[in-house]
Amino acid sequence: MQSVNRIYWTDTAKPEISYFDVSNSSVHSCVNQGLGSPLGIAVDSLGGKIYWTDYGTHTVQRADLDGSNIEILVENLPMPRHIAIDSLGGKIYWTDSSANMVQSANMDGTEVKNIVEGIPGAGIAVDIKGNKIYWADCFKLKGNYRVDLDGSNLEIINKNLQLQVGVAINPITNKIYWADSESDKIQCSNFDGTDVEDIVLGGGAPRCIAIDSENEKIYWTGLELDVIYCSNIDGSEIKDVVVNYGEPRGIGLYYA
Repeated sequence: MQSVNRIYWTDTAKPEISYFDVSNSSVHSCVNQGLGSPLGIAVDSLGGKIYWTDYGTHTVQRADLDGSNIEILVENLPMPRHIAIDSLGGKIYWTDSSANMVQSANMDGTEVKNIVEGIPGAGIAVDIKGNKIYWADCFKLKGNYRVDLDGSNLEIINKNLQLQVGVAINPITNKIYWADSESDKIQCSNFDGTDVEDIVLGGGAPRCIAIDSENEKIYWTGLELDVIYCSNIDGSEIKDVVVNYGEPRGIGLYYA
């Protein structure tokens, strides 16, 4: 079983990308130049890369785990929000809340494709085993969608939410989790939207979320700006992981 070695996050205010080293509880600045407003982040533990969206520079970028070798992969995006990766399939996926799209590209930024058009998006997650993309529309419908990786079989799976920005999946239990800062909750449901549960109540206005499914942990950032939280997968034993270090937004996990 792999364990989380680093917790990466974006900070749109500084702007900066940082990580927390779990082994010695230290915080490190990773990327602190060439950024506008970095938001979504995903970690490729296999390839040793971090990927992020930046709506200030209108780009998708990547770098090595230590922040070196920065590459601009995709440019001229209206409002790229959040990002997910399929390391084995060699694909990246992101949402754009201004273009109202879910898009994809190869991991080097080539072959950009529109997967879904006409729906604004925020948080995004990819279920490789199930051949599905899950994402949050906190702008228009206030619900969560899913679609096949090729854009077919579009479904609305959760409705009547409030301000759910972050989504993550647990492929072991076939659950989708989302963070709703307005209702101050982290909730989950089955992949088809049934059996909605409240997991965390009063978690600092949760905003972005990451799931460590093997070790049964949830990590999240919130509108209480300077804290990264962690709990068990059932919402018990909430702990502060990082405190008083900027304004964490997007969050991603590196396994080693």
